[in-house]
Amino acid sequence: MTNPNILPDDTSLRIPPMGFDDENELNGQTAYNRTIVEGSARCGCFHCGGIFAGNEVSQWLQEDDGEDDTALCPYCGVDAVIVGNERYPVCMMVLSGLYMHWFDQEYKQRLEEATDMPTCGDYEDYLRKGIPFLTNHDRKIAVVGEIELFPLSVYGRAEELCNDGHPPQPVEYDDRDIYMGGVVTVHAGFDEHRYYYCDFITGDGIKLPYDAWSGTQQGLVLNLSRQYSDALRGIITDASMHHMRLFIDAAAEE
Repeated sequence: MTNPNILPDDTSLRIPPMGFDDENELNGQTAYNRTIVEGSARCGCFHCGGIFAGNEVSQWLQEDDGEDDTALCPYCGVDAVIVGNERYPVCMMVLSGLYMHWFDQEYKQRLEEATDMPTCGDYEDYLRKGIPFLTNHDRKIAVVGEIELFPLSVYGRAEELCNDGHPPQPVEYDDRDIYMGGVVTVHAGFDEHRYYYCDFITGDGIKLPYDAWSGTQQGLVLNLSRQYSDALRGIITDASMHHMRLFIDAAAEE
């Protein structure tokens, strides 16, 4: 099996939010689907994110009940092939959303083990670029700490959101708070007025609107920043945007 080339959707593409019935309907296309797949010019697999023509499918699962055969993805071999519909065409946003729903345990495991992922912006951008399929653990790193994140826009709701300080309660994020992926550079210290700061900077130079959750965790980031300077990195490792793994590249530790 080979890995598909994950191509982002055009930014002009818009699809409505998928509800439970929509996810079920699309998932229903994955069984007994030889006729519709062979007749489709554009199919997709929501297990690996591959997009391909129906005539590229060469392996079929023969169903014991005698109904139509079931397509196996030409990239990953999984029976998660769909042809889409008028509301939800085969595109990266649809495949990403279905993967996160129907393969949620695998998706969560990939996030937990991730050491690298492409940079993206809001949730729609996360789906459009196929980030759920692009998280990987190929980067050689040395984990030096883990922290919980606190969105700066909700400082006024601190008492409401805290539960004995840890872990944080679920937060309703504003659009400007959502940042779904990518490795960031981490800096912490004191400015010229002796105020503490903790910056998470993307590869594009954007400062993320987060802070470490508690004073103890702020102290951890400060000490690690002093120890590793510009080599300190972070990666968000959960879909709810609460948890960050702090690391350095393995070569920097040597």
